[in-house]
Amino acid sequence: MYTLFIIPVLVGFITQIVKLAIDGIPKNLNWRHIFFDYGGMPSSHTALVASLATVIALREGLDSAAFAVSFILMVLVIRDAAGLRRELSRNAILTNLVAKEVFKGKKSDYEKLSECVGHTFSQIIAGLIIGVALATFFYWLFIIF
Repeated sequence: MYTLFIIPVLVGFITQIVKLAIDGIPKNLNWRHIFFDYGGMPSSHTALVASLATVIALREGLDSAAFAVSFILMVLVIRDAAGLRRELSRNAILTNLVAKEVFKGKKSDYEKLSECVGHTFSQIIAGLIIGVALATFFYWLFIIF
């Protein structure tokens, strides 16, 4: 039973480490972005829910109610990352540009909005592949040991 919790958490953590290597180190290692902001390569949200659905499929079967719920959750999380949160990123870019012009040369309390909120298709696919692959690997590893 512990594999249903431990494996997705482990996959999420590993995906964040991968994100650190891809996004953090080349961009001067912004820890806040890596651990507290959304977006980036790969999608750790996608990896986490994909690993949960994979572990449930391996343990309970594809025809189980638990897999159905986890699969629907995965679809919703991915849709949110690619749809709504991606649109929020686009809106933040435009809002920041407008605010820069409006407040040019003036003192302002405006805090720049985070422009990296959503995910691209490739970031989601990478998260999906990492989530399924690592979940399968760890599931069989835990069975052997």
